Amino acid sequence: SFAFFAWLLHVSRGVDASWRWVYRASGAIQLVPLGMLTYFGRKGRDDLAIQVESNNAEQTTTRSSPMVSLGILRRQASKPEFWLHLISRTITMVLVSFLLFIPTFMAQCYEMSTASAARVGSMFALGCLASVSTLAAKTYPSSDSAQIQSLLQSNNDQSLSPIYKRKACFMAMFLALSTGCLSMQMLYLNNIINLSSTLGSILIFLWGFSLAIPFYLPSSMFSLKRGGKEGAATIADAFDVSGFGLLAVFNGFVARVIGVKGDLNSMLVLRKKAWIPVFSLMLGGSIVAMFSLFSAVWIEGERDLKSN
Repeated sequence: SFAFFAWLLHVSRGVDASWRWVYRASGAIQLVPLGMLTYFGRKGRDDLAIQVESNNAEQTTTRSSPMVSLGILRRQASKPEFWLHLISRTITMVLVSFLLFIPTFMAQCYEMSTASAARVGSMFALGCLASVSTLAAKTYPSSDSAQIQSLLQSNNDQSLSPIYKRKACFMAMFLALSTGCLSMQMLYLNNIINLSSTLGSILIFLWGFSLAIPFYLPSSMFSLKRGGKEGAATIADAFDVSGFGLLAVFNGFVARVIGVKGDLNSMLVLRKKAWIPVFSLMLGGSIVAMFSLFSAVWIEGERDLKSN
């Protein structure tokens, strides 16, 4: 589809065809995962066929169904940590998806060129990549059950508590950084402080750095741990339905506000003022997500500790 659209731009008359190279490059890049899936997927498919053949009878009796998945979802929905995870996941999805508006925000409020503003959007993505690739295993380890069993065997009950408490504190620290970045942007938009485009770009990078792990890991690990192979996808889908629903409303609000008040031909002070309601909502959301995720991880850890 990307290559076809690039061809349409090339053959169309009266249309700026310079974007065709972007779509050509995008189509070419997708050949990499296609090749990897073809190569590694073939081996996985063969292994799966052997496993299915050897365990056919067992799979017949334990086959999952929508009713089983919904039953697991209902059981988890009766627990407070489910709703706390849902709140934090929904809000962080909105915050992470603000990536779509970063080039527009930087162009209007920092008077950057279109190309430079687009590169700032890339800095947000790089911040997400940097945190996930360097701190994910240290701040949100996935081997809690193995650690708990090991500690139980060593009869050192006092050392059980820091496992989930550290995770909760790390998540709160990440979202506190997010709140700090948004607060600095709010001060700038209200003309209380003055920020250069370089400092504004650094804040965007740090914002992406602070959001990636709280958005990706806690709710996903919760879904896998509490849902198992029968209900993990259903729990994750429930989080996504809530997140995409709020995101649709938020994106419509941002587009309406910026479309009406954020004209590039207007004065800088008016353009900055147009973004204040948007960042006020995100700042409040970041604070709510910080407390809800901290509570979710803490309560989840307490419950897991009692069950083990």
